[in-house]
Amino acid sequence: MKAAREAYVSAFEAERVREYPIVDDFERDAGFALDRGRLEDAARVLACPVKKNPPCWQHGRILYAQARRYLAGTEDYYMTFLDIGTAKGFSALCMAWALADAGHAGMVVSIDVIDPYAMVDRNSILDPMTVPELVDPWWPMSVDREFHGMPGADWLALLPRDERVHFAFVDGKHDFNAVSAEGRMLAEHQEPGDVAIFDDVHVPGVNRAVSNLPYAGQRIKVLTNRAYLLGERQ
Repeated sequence: MKAAREAYVSAFEAERVREYPIVDDFERDAGFALDRGRLEDAARVLACPVKKNPPCWQHGRILYAQARRYLAGTEDYYMTFLDIGTAKGFSALCMAWALADAGHAGMVVSIDVIDPYAMVDRNSILDPMTVPELVDPWWPMSVDREFHGMPGADWLALLPRDERVHFAFVDGKHDFNAVSAEGRMLAEHQEPGDVAIFDDVHVPGVNRAVSNLPYAGQRIKVLTNRAYLLGERQ
């Protein structure tokens, strides 16, 4: 059963005032920060589910800052960013903002096992909607997009060998086999210095998987149950 509107409003307000000094420090170190007003306007709809654990949209800040730092160091113009685990499209949107704000054209491809074009409840205050409808109010016109309903490994298996994925967020199924498969296949489409951010590395199976992949970089623990690897392709 869908939660009442008041529950979504309450969850949003509680998260909005919570402080994350670790993420603040990360943004300062990266030299880039996502505008808070823009972030919260989208997060209210795209990253504020009502469930046992309270919402947390800090990964949007991390994705944006790390993507902007990556983009500042490359001369490539049209780039492909990948989001495995669409949910309501929040992570894909934050990457699209980074591309647009950095003056880069590009494509954000977002993959989820739930059909993004289905008119279903997605645990959002605006349910039921499709993912494209949910992200439309904020999506930058200069950035192309694709949404696919399939496992991330299936999409990567279909990707031509010479197609490059410059930047990726891996937030699909959080177990050893899934992350291992997605990470290995993703690495085949990245060059040294390209970025893959892995979600939920506090989960033992995920941590074991990323430890065996050709990525190294900073780990950020935002909460007891939320940590990331900011991986750079070796």
